[in-house]
Amino acid sequence: MIAQKSSILLVLVLAGCILLAGCTSSGPSEAPKTPMPTPSPTTLPPTPEETMAPEPGEELTIFDGPVTEPPAELDVSVSAQKDPVYNKITAVFDGGKGQQLLQSIMVRVTTADGVTSEQPLPPNRGAEVMFDGSKGVDRVQAAVYYKNGASYLILDQKVGQTRGIIATATPTIASAPEQSSGGLYEGPVTQPPQNLVVLVDIIKDPVYRVITATFRGGHGQQLVKTIQVHALLSDGSEVTKDLASNTGSIAEIQGTSGNDKVQVIVFYKNGEQYKISEKVFGPRG
Repeated sequence: MIAQKSSILLVLVLAGCILLAGCTSSGPSEAPKTPMPTPSPTTLPPTPEETMAPEPGEELTIFDGPVTEPPAELDVSVSAQKDPVYNKITAVFDGGKGQQLLQSIMVRVTTADGVTSEQPLPPNRGAEVMFDGSKGVDRVQAAVYYKNGASYLILDQKVGQTRGIIATATPTIASAPEQSSGGLYEGPVTQPPQNLVVLVDIIKDPVYRVITATFRGGHGQQLVKTIQVHALLSDGSEVTKDLASNTGSIAEIQGTSGNDKVQVIVFYKNGEQYKISEKVFGPRG
């Protein structure tokens, strides 16, 4: 009996220990959490505004280059002149051997005040375009474009001069100098051989006293290197202007109210030179 009670007591003690252990023990420990790495900021590609390259400079055009003569089989001519009263500039297509091979012609005028304008010139002999010029010296350029893809700047010419005030009183007529200061312009007029003949017309405006030389072409046109128009004015001064060897090209010199002497000297590619014209113009031309 005593043993039975002892067994019961032992069982109760063990049960109490088990319950006490269950109340004081903590739950299962959790595994330590690994901290999440903080994502680094992503570098975005630059926007188009940030990567935009600086604007390139303006591209050069045919009008920014020198005058170039096309081959003989492509030769054409454009001439320009300026009205001395209304300042209108007229560009005229004078034709040439290469006329049928032309695709287009573009004429550009840059006035003395910096205004630039362009117009196409039809490749028909005698066709013309007109521009508004200024009271100063304006620049006329002509570029030709051929069907084979070639292009040339064939004209780069300055036209017009600022006119002086016209005197209302009758001027005293002075005589033209008898001789120039250089031997180049002295001596008689000499005509070149037939294969070198070219023509230059000279006139003097009776109102503005402007002396205008116009190249009219000729058999020796393709053999001309340069042409000089030399004026010995009544006031003792001398003025020389180059005249382009394109049919219709002009050169202008401001004359005087007296007698002015004008000479034309032609220089050829073979080294020869001829004074082909010498005229004296009075106050009325």
